[in-house]
Amino acid sequence: MKLHLSLTLAAALSLGVAATAHASVVTFNNPGLVDIDNNTGVASYTEAGYVISGQAADFLPLDESLVGGFTGALPFSLKAAFGSAFSLASLDYAFYDLGDPAGDLTVTGLFNGQQLASQTFSLGGLSSAAFGTGWQSLTELTFSATSGFSLDNIRLEAVAAVPEPGMLALSSVGLLGLLAASRRRRALR
Repeated sequence: MKLHLSLTLAAALSLGVAATAHASVVTFNNPGLVDIDNNTGVASYTEAGYVISGQAADFLPLDESLVGGFTGALPFSLKAAFGSAFSLASLDYAFYDLGDPAGDLTVTGLFNGQQLASQTFSLGGLSSAAFGTGWQSLTELTFSATSGFSLDNIRLEAVAAVPEPGMLALSSVGLLGLLAASRRRRALR
């Protein structure tokens, strides 16, 4: 009976390895410090397990939003703190008056440096955008604009770990071996 229970538990573990997705929202509600590397001029801000980085003058987390699009600003990026893949579910964006007329915001999704998705939004009042299947399994997001903009409520989902087919096959062979050994023991009794 114990062996049957062990086999059942092992089968459940080997076939149910896929984890559920974990959602995080970057809200900028209580922004922490921005770290600036004095040698490179690269600034980084970490919240909810994600790191936003770029040249020091390209973005600024304020209370309840992140502002970017300063004159001459380069794109800045968002990555998971531990380099894992994630999906972009949604975000809020708006025009932020830095002295220029409202322009466009471009959000680009990358996987290991390869562009998977890109979308451009006209900046105006507060708007929300939802992102579909083309925004899954990303390792980086970049943000660039032709005018000042603010971001808030960036909803990201960690990509669940899914077992490789070879691992599933190896687990199945192991389970079959345990089952055969169990039957052999029963036959010897």
